[in-house]
Amino acid sequence: MGYSKITDDMTIGDILNNDSYGIFKDYIFTYMTPDHYYNKLSSYGFEKVGFEEGLHRMEELAASDGQNGKTYLHNIYSDEEQKAQWDKAYAQYLHFPAKTNSSAPVPYIIVIPGGAFNRQWGFIEGQAIAAHLNNMGYSAFVLYYRVKQEPVVALAIEDMIAAIKDIEAKASEYNIIPGEYMIGGFSAGATLAGEIGSTNYGYKMHNIPKPQAIFLGYTAVGMNEYYKTFSSLKDDEPMKQAIAPFLRRLGGPDFDRKIIESFDLPSHIDSDYPKTYIVANEDDGTVPVNNSKYLDSVLTKLNVEHITKIGSKGDHSFGLGNGLEVEGWLEEAVEFWRK
Repeated sequence: MGYSKITDDMTIGDILNNDSYGIFKDYIFTYMTPDHYYNKLSSYGFEKVGFEEGLHRMEELAASDGQNGKTYLHNIYSDEEQKAQWDKAYAQYLHFPAKTNSSAPVPYIIVIPGGAFNRQWGFIEGQAIAAHLNNMGYSAFVLYYRVKQEPVVALAIEDMIAAIKDIEAKASEYNIIPGEYMIGGFSAGATLAGEIGSTNYGYKMHNIPKPQAIFLGYTAVGMNEYYKTFSSLKDDEPMKQAIAPFLRRLGGPDFDRKIIESFDLPSHIDSDYPKTYIVANEDDGTVPVNNSKYLDSVLTKLNVEHITKIGSKGDHSFGLGNGLEVEGWLEEAVEFWRK
């Protein structure tokens, strides 16, 4: 098909105003703000994150169903559940079917974008990843979970669990192999994905299959350290004011050490944790790389099979990481999953 022209000096707004991307364009960045709307694609790293591949796939799907791609958007909860609890209407996922010449069912991957539980960078950390996985022959589902509330992380975990149940129940419709899946995410989305293997919030507590593997991009897991740092700072210190919103999304306005500790992933995993692929950069200015290194050390002690790939430069939100030291991480993670 003929694709829309894409250049690195285009803005996010230019993409949103192009109807060729159908329903998918509404999920490029949830809770859009002007600073992103007017940003050029180059400011995010045009090649680094895979804009062209991702946008082409969105355009293909939007043109494929005669409904601007609406058939690929799915609510996680039923109409009755949404009426009973209004915020469940915000829990959805986008289905990106595999590109393959075979009609046989395929394994699948659930991809969870980040955004500090305040919004979701759906393209770089979701749709671009899903497009690349499609080209590798896998189906992908990009999860949009509830955000912005205080607390909200427990609700987001509920959305993740419900999405897995819904996807598994519709395996024949999606032409996927039930139970044969990897799940992963980025930043806050990685925090969420990691909880699927925890002993207090994960698959063991629900009637869902254990993921065969997890991938975690620049994850935040050391919640006890965040709380410790927060508690040691004076009220007027900028760092304390920066940490507070994240902790409120974990534990609510009146959060305390106990509730924050319940989300400290390393404190709630055992040797049965799924095999894990970790990727991050040393110069990450948003989520300290020590989170990834800490989780690596815990998995090592527990003898959980894992790979940790850390680059020196590339900062945060690098998506596919094309051109960085971590380039190829997604292929490596999939190979690690499938071996």
